[in-house]
Amino acid sequence: MRTDPFFPARATKTGNKMMSWTHITTGIVFMTVGLSNIAESNQRGNSPPASENEIEVVEVVGCVEQRVSNEASWWLIRATEPNVTRAGVFNEVQIEDARETQSGENEFQLIGVADFLTAEGLLRYGERAAFTTPEQINATGELREGRTVLVKGLLIEPDEGSRINLLAVVGLSDTCS
Repeated sequence: MRTDPFFPARATKTGNKMMSWTHITTGIVFMTVGLSNIAESNQRGNSPPASENEIEVVEVVGCVEQRVSNEASWWLIRATEPNVTRAGVFNEVQIEDARETQSGENEFQLIGVADFLTAEGLLRYGERAAFTTPEQINATGELREGRTVLVKGLLIEPDEGSRINLLAVVGLSDTCS
């Protein structure tokens, strides 16, 4: 039985192996240092590199368009290139910078739109009216056709076209330029 030279009475047995308190403490210290470095990097706005299968959180400025086919769909047209960002709400600097952004040439289908429609739009969306009453509605009304918006969401890029699963929407202008 192996014991810790500093605390001989504190050896523990895990399975068939002996593990001292020194080994446990060392592991905890390394984990803490590693996690604090990741947290510090994220606070500075740096994100760890995305793996090949990871979906990135992006922000994009564009013009909202509703298309009607079998089912209404919402699109961001004349959109900027997606910029990788952190999850969470927009800050004032991001919103002011977005107001100065020139329109782009990209197009993204928007999904997860219900919470960003008007109250009436939410009740017309899918089967929401079957389980939502007007008193229960919690919709921002930020997503309206013909409006310039700043969106934040998960970028999904399959072969058939890019989509953004919305996390946040802020109206920049009631018209598209």
